[in-house]
This record gives sequence, C-alpha cells and structure tokens, in this order.
Amino acid sequence: MPVKTYTRQVLTLFTREEMARLLKEAHDHCKASIKPTYHKIGRTRQRSVIYRERSAYLNCIKEYINSKVMERVRAAGGA
Repeated sequence: MPVKTYTRQVLTLFTREEMARLLKEAHDHCKASIKPTYHKIGRTRQRSVIYRERSAYLNCIKEYINSKVMERVRAAGGA
C-alpha cells in the first residue's frame, strides 16, 4: 500500500529571525519608556531594589509588537 504524503503551506508575516529581532527591539523600547522604580526591603539591613512594574512592561511589549504587525499587514495590502 503506497504511503500518501501531504504538504501544507503556512503563510506568516515575519520569519523567525525577524520575530527575534522585533522582540529585542520591543525590549529595548520598553526598557527606555517604562522607568524603573526604587524601594527598600528588609528591616535590619535595608537594601535598595530596582524594578519595573511587570504588567506595564508586558503591556508595552505587546503594544509595540502589535503596532509592528499592523504596519506589516497594511504594507502587505491587508485590513
């Protein structure tokens, strides 16, 4: 009995390399736009902690990537 093979074509807007570069760009952009906050922890030996609010940082990354995807869709002649 012969074996049937099927192929499928998946259309994507970005290649893996482009998506990796876009993610790095998003992190660089959001590190600059979401400023870190400082606070102290501990009672006896206080230490300063520098952090960015996680939800704001992740939302910034999502918005940046979505804007780049929409630019690519418009350039490709989509919606």
